[in-house]
Amino acid sequence: MSAVPEALPPVPPLWLELDGAHNVRDLGGLRAGERTVRPGVLLRGDHLEDLSDAAAAQLCDVTGLRAVVDLRAVEEGPEPGGWMAGRSVERLHLPLVDLTRVGADAPLQRPDGGLDFTAAYGRMLAGAGPALVEILRFVVAARRVPVLVHCAAGKDRTGIAVALLLAAAGVDEDDIAADYAATGLRIARVRRAMLARGGYADIPVPAASPPLDEAPIRAVLAAVREDGGSTGYLRRHGATDGELARWREVLLG
Repeated sequence: MSAVPEALPPVPPLWLELDGAHNVRDLGGLRAGERTVRPGVLLRGDHLEDLSDAAAAQLCDVTGLRAVVDLRAVEEGPEPGGWMAGRSVERLHLPLVDLTRVGADAPLQRPDGGLDFTAAYGRMLAGAGPALVEILRFVVAARRVPVLVHCAAGKDRTGIAVALLLAAAGVDEDDIAADYAATGLRIARVRRAMLARGGYADIPVPAASPPLDEAPIRAVLAAVREDGGSTGYLRRHGATDGELARWREVLLG
């Protein structure tokens, strides 16, 4: 009887320590079978309006940022940061439905009254396809990398978008889930910053910052895997084989 191979340890998050943003990281190093995600291609993060001049210089001049994808809703008042003026950074504002701040929606509530993130993510996934294809097309059409995908906190909408884009390139599900969970290590400071900015009421700020529960994003990955996989999901919403192949080439080299 052959031994079950031991699970590899998670890839450490490649945080970008930026004054004014708290959850920005490079997804380089995540594993895709025998290959890995190239550093300096796909970044994820929280809101970017409050970057200091020094942080903007680090992000643009050192990291080489070329594009930003903002997933926030119009109601959140998303604006390009002032730091973008005069810089050759393209911005795509592409709202994704956020069901994590709903009120008394019974299908999304657990028996204890808390939010069922797995149910919320499932419903968010159902409507996310066209936007995810647009992100894919935006990036590969002009090779706009490094690209930074973000929402307000960099957790839910960003988590779903990044998970599907990574999965479409063949990144291992364990690494995708571990990357999602890493946001929990920064969520307290992210939420404090959101409350300080205004417009986000009643956001709980945890006293401790353990990794997030991976179950919601694993449920998303399982749902698309059981229905033709992430590439099948994106094809159904308009992605071509050529675009998917170019995405794998851009992300993995």
